[in-house]
Amino acid sequence: MEYEEIVANLRRIVTSPVHRFPEETIARIKKEYYDKHPKSAKLFEDAKKVIPGGVEHNLSLNHPFPLTIDRVKGCKMWDVDGNEFIDYLMCGAPIILGHHFDELDDKIIEIIREKGPSSGVTSEYEILAAKEIIKHMPAVEMVRFFQSGTEAVMAALRLARVFTDKKYIIKIGGSYHGWSDQVVFDLHIPNTGPIEASGIPGSCQKYTMGVEPNKFKKLRRAFEKAEKKGGGVAAVIVEPVGGESGTHPVHPDWNKTIRELCDEFGALMIFDEVVTGFRLDMGGAQKYFGINPDLTVLGKIIGHGYPSAGALAGKKEIMINLAAGVEGIKKRAYCGGTLAANPITTAACYWAIKLMEKHDAVKKATNFANKLTKEMNDLYSRREDLPFFVYNFGPIMHYETSSFFAVKLTDKDAMNQIFIRREIAEEYQMAIHNQGVHTLAGTRMYTCMQHDQEAIDKTLKAWEYCLNLIPKK
Repeated sequence: MEYEEIVANLRRIVTSPVHRFPEETIARIKKEYYDKHPKSAKLFEDAKKVIPGGVEHNLSLNHPFPLTIDRVKGCKMWDVDGNEFIDYLMCGAPIILGHHFDELDDKIIEIIREKGPSSGVTSEYEILAAKEIIKHMPAVEMVRFFQSGTEAVMAALRLARVFTDKKYIIKIGGSYHGWSDQVVFDLHIPNTGPIEASGIPGSCQKYTMGVEPNKFKKLRRAFEKAEKKGGGVAAVIVEPVGGESGTHPVHPDWNKTIRELCDEFGALMIFDEVVTGFRLDMGGAQKYFGINPDLTVLGKIIGHGYPSAGALAGKKEIMINLAAGVEGIKKRAYCGGTLAANPITTAACYWAIKLMEKHDAVKKATNFANKLTKEMNDLYSRREDLPFFVYNFGPIMHYETSSFFAVKLTDKDAMNQIFIRREIAEEYQMAIHNQGVHTLAGTRMYTCMQHDQEAIDKTLKAWEYCLNLIPKK
């Protein structure tokens, strides 16, 4: 689906009346959820006593309470109550080979048994993993490992300022780049500014500038404003498919324009490929779009579900300005991390990339997503009164029902609309979840190479059930 059609469809949803389940239907769905998950309900009550809010995984289904998962395999997961689900969360995107993939797990188990999990000093695997990333990503010449995407973003911004000797960072509205102080700004929905920045002094965001996606003139003005203020723009950080993994899709010329403006004003272009790297393409979004960023942020995607995964990668002339290591230069961007580049994570990175290449995993996951996208759109189209639709960027799928992310703050009753529409998305998610389909935040689906016809059949059946619960208008 092309950009213009996606945008038009999103606006059609948010300018149309919402489609809620009747109250008695919601009550029945919720009762079924409680009946199916008594152990998860009890564990949630226990968790609230020792964990703030009782949940640490903000991507999972949390309404009316989060599930406790017992095990995963392939494209499925099972909770502690024994319920089976087709999983489209995929650990938040890094799982492309499939959960608990034997060929990968065997390599990691061997390392733990024979070598130990970590030494705190260099292992051969961090070099092998770095070379494997460089092999595939066209804009990468050097790699530095971290323990999360959030850490990698922190390093990227610091490094950009050191290299350019400039101050301002332009962040595109609606994008998520982790939870460090400077980028908890314009999260999720453009123009929300520091609304979620409680506990962060305003001075921490003094040099962060928000620009709405696809606002070409405003982007140029932001560069010019930074120059006039003094300091200039050190970097623009973007999700190359658009904020929230394409929830806010970008115009076909958007990335190209950012690249051109960065070159014109002497700023760095940073691609946040925490989701798109090795998912959208083995060469990441930079290869997919043919745009070479100066720096590339990688996160959980490089560990294929194994923990402590993150990396900053990019051009050698820039990367050598990072501190740490035996080679140093006078002016450096300081960084560290005792468990960064540990043998388990870097071996998982190395072998996962090798195995994805061996099994052509990205192509298989993409083919499945293309097929499911078509069949879900066909199913939705049978209800002419519902404006629902699905679009995908390779194995990154978005299913739009209430489209709370697409509400503009200039829309009538915007904040109330966002709240209501998010609540509806959660209710739909609960309904399909009761039918054994697990998605991300009621809006997104990630596919892996092991999703199959059974997954399609179960997904369509779940949505057919859900649609039948929505009264016709």
